[in-house]
Amino acid sequence: MEKTTLKELEDKMMSLKASVNTNAENCSKLQTELKQLSDAIHDIVDKSKAELSFIASKKCLEKINQSETYLIENLVRVESSLTFQADSDFQQHLSTLSGLGRIVVCTQAVPLPGAPNKVFDVQGKSEYNVNIPSDAEERFDIRAICVLSNDQILVADHENKRVKLLDHQYQVVGHCDLNACPTDMCLITPSEVAVSVFGNKTHGAQFVSMNDGRLVKGRKLKFKHPCYGIANNQQDLYITSGTALYKYSMSGDLLNKLYEDTPGNIMLGKSGYILK
Repeated sequence: MEKTTLKELEDKMMSLKASVNTNAENCSKLQTELKQLSDAIHDIVDKSKAELSFIASKKCLEKINQSETYLIENLVRVESSLTFQADSDFQQHLSTLSGLGRIVVCTQAVPLPGAPNKVFDVQGKSEYNVNIPSDAEERFDIRAICVLSNDQILVADHENKRVKLLDHQYQVVGHCDLNACPTDMCLITPSEVAVSVFGNKTHGAQFVSMNDGRLVKGRKLKFKHPCYGIANNQQDLYITSGTALYKYSMSGDLLNKLYEDTPGNIMLGKSGYILK
């Protein structure tokens, strides 16, 4: 709102300045033309050319009349000022508020150290085919899965280098092609995910978002090391390279190398096969 108000102020200032500049240019133009006619008449009179003197006098009178008309039309001195008038409705609305927001307390049960792990019971199991006719490979390898805010599902198809969108019946309703194999995926916002990709010369994170029911590729971060696992926590990215765990900002800046397995044993992360 502040930027909008300042923009309106700047626009009005520019309009006033433009009006003043226009008047100044018109006056300067008339003054120059009158000066030129005056010099011409004196030159003609000195040379005793009666016909040219008559024509020049007529033009001079026309320009004088034009100048006088302009001065009469702009005789009134205009003084402009800018004042700010607060929106009364906005002020009234603010007066009804008790604060800038509300504090919400969220509680979460945290098991005590040594407490037995919670056991989950499998209620059922179903199998679905997410292969589509345009897939390059008949087989597919799902490396990661995410649920969006509308309960639609994203799966990372490693073999076909695609992120696929499933509806509530687990049917493929859309896909997004990648330039390397996806190895993992994590939610960034309720409608955006970051996909770690790995190839011969391609290592990075590809952002994919939902837009009007379609999957759209966004910005891409490139890294020098391989990218296997990826996770998001408090607007930071955590990426495993196979032997190290890195912490990056959302813009791709390296913040810290949190851990490295110096013997070089493979460490693929939550979507890989071995996590040391």
